[in-house]
Amino acid sequence: MEKVDVITIGAGGGAYPGAFELSKAGKKVVMVDTKGVMSGNCLSEGCIPSKTIREIAVMLLRSKRFTSYGIGVNTFADYSKIIEHKDAVQQARYAMHSRELSVFPGLELVKGRAEIQDNHHVLVHTDSDSKEYCADYMIIASGSESSRPSIEGIEYCIDSSDIYSLNPTIRQVPARMTIIGGGYIGLETASMFAALGSKVTLLEFMPRVLSNMDEDFVSGLVSLLDPSIEILTSASVTHIVDDGKVKRTSFIFNGKEREVESDVVLCATGRRPVIPEGADKIGIKRTKMGITVDTSMRTNIDNIYATGDVNGLKPLFHAAVRMSLVAAHNILSGSKTSDYVDLLSIPTTIFTIPGGAVVGVTRNDASGIKLIEGHYRFEGDSRAQIFGETGGEIRLFFDAMTTKLVGGWVVGIDAGNLIGEIAAALSLGAKAIDLANLANQHPMASEGISAAAREIV
Repeated sequence: MEKVDVITIGAGGGAYPGAFELSKAGKKVVMVDTKGVMSGNCLSEGCIPSKTIREIAVMLLRSKRFTSYGIGVNTFADYSKIIEHKDAVQQARYAMHSRELSVFPGLELVKGRAEIQDNHHVLVHTDSDSKEYCADYMIIASGSESSRPSIEGIEYCIDSSDIYSLNPTIRQVPARMTIIGGGYIGLETASMFAALGSKVTLLEFMPRVLSNMDEDFVSGLVSLLDPSIEILTSASVTHIVDDGKVKRTSFIFNGKEREVESDVVLCATGRRPVIPEGADKIGIKRTKMGITVDTSMRTNIDNIYATGDVNGLKPLFHAAVRMSLVAAHNILSGSKTSDYVDLLSIPTTIFTIPGGAVVGVTRNDASGIKLIEGHYRFEGDSRAQIFGETGGEIRLFFDAMTTKLVGGWVVGIDAGNLIGEIAAALSLGAKAIDLANLANQHPMASEGISAAAREIV
């Protein structure tokens, strides 16, 4: 048995940033991960590879648009080369993380499966043997995994890992793609493959896509998506058949059974937390969404923290990084709460084409707060006009009593970048006058943030 200060179960965004902080403070830390590499699902099959493909798809669409203006631009995209570039980006980042790991003294990454024995002891099963660790503190950052519904023929579906993992099984653009699930993974993949030439049909069981997000935000985003993408909501998939030549997905829509044929069926029906073996045995509380934590990331067991997707609070990589740092700071303060996670200031971006991003309080969740709104439409924005992407808007939400910024969204050009400035302003307690007086750069879409704030001052 080896004695350490902290053991992390997982080595992704919910683990390694905090592990770095702990190591710099002189703590002995062991990270245990079944992959044996840092960065978790984000790098292996999530945000990094998917956004690599997405950005190429965006450039392809922009090239086609410029061609329509009479400007000669190459609009051909070889998907096999896209995959080569995606793989190269992933491998470069794995190498970078390996170099980062090597400079931290007292920090070790072990490839293996962690089994919790009690609140201080973890048994790690490697390929060759098992080893027990005794730790003062534990950070559970075991992430999430794809979840598949019980549908006849679901085994004929691929999932996101078949598209985005290193050396993926999907290596050419399918002529026809059916996507089951209208969450962010389903919508983003639909946008990318429609841009690359697929005929995409998306089936969502709920009455609308992105059902957990502000309805007005979602409506504005969906209205800007490629109209060739067939989005059917309140569609209940009954079974999938593969006859060796084509896959047929049957579903109930408007009370009638329908069928769609495609070359590939993607199951994008959500993700579920990966709960380490032994967590339930020692009484760690959880719901179906994940392990229960407070804002300090502490579980009901004082020396055990749970960060990232496994707690279900905000299943995003940058949220996991923040949670990891909060857990580390609180461990370094002797379990006293010296830091906490402010979920409202963490932005969420849907990387469709175009994208949409949201942070803080919006119309749907403004209970008890009277809102006033400022908005800026991209139809008058210089950068949007340059690219011919004038749909969408920036919308800011302020507390009517104090004019303090409480939320905002961006639908359209540069959404993922612009939401960061809005989130920073929200986190810092900015008021409308603060944003209105900011000389945002021209000609960039960010100047719309100041313009939106000037509507109410």
